[in-house]
Amino acid sequence: MTRLTLRTDGSSKKVIERFAPAGGRILGVITILIGVLIVGDIIVEWRTWAGLSAAAVVVAVCALVWVGLVRPAVVAYEEALVLRNILSDVRIPWHLVESATVSPVLTLPVGGKVYRSSAVGVTGADRRAMRRSRRESVEAVMHGRSPGSEDEGPAPKGAASLAGMPPSVYTTHRIETLAEKYADASRVSAEVERHWRWPEFAVVVVAILVAVLANSLA
Repeated sequence: MTRLTLRTDGSSKKVIERFAPAGGRILGVITILIGVLIVGDIIVEWRTWAGLSAAAVVVAVCALVWVGLVRPAVVAYEEALVLRNILSDVRIPWHLVESATVSPVLTLPVGGKVYRSSAVGVTGADRRAMRRSRRESVEAVMHGRSPGSEDEGPAPKGAASLAGMPPSVYTTHRIETLAEKYADASRVSAEVERHWRWPEFAVVVVAILVAVLANSLA
């Protein structure tokens, strides 16, 4: 499903696809919800300096969980690929994307530099697919066939074949396909942009300072 996201300059940009580890995000959201409940309980039952210190620690932990588990993602827009990492956002226009690999995390060579995102990495499904591929290669050699050859011909293209791909293979395939499709439309941007995530930094730093101050007053 595509979505429209409001940009800071007032225009909109369409989200084509979002790549992110579902398991980590779910765990992160659950942790943050637990943190919210704890802070709420402190506000109701423990309105002291010690309580404020504990609440600030919980807020700092929730902020770290947000930037470490929930926020990281690789987001494809019509004009660029955005790597939402822990410390910064990296915006790469499609025409600058040369290739995409996962080893062990998503790696994108761009103009002599390499950009990475831990939001996409080798998963258990990828490892199982690699073991299966090695096993099939061994069996092919034992039966006198060339590794990788199949009697039924080339693999079919389309949604069915994409659905059967391991996660990392699917992601790299989609990124390279989108880079080719939207290369011309992205040429209005000539360079890679990096934006640091100052709001998250500020929340963590302020929460830690409040915790230290409240603890000294308790």
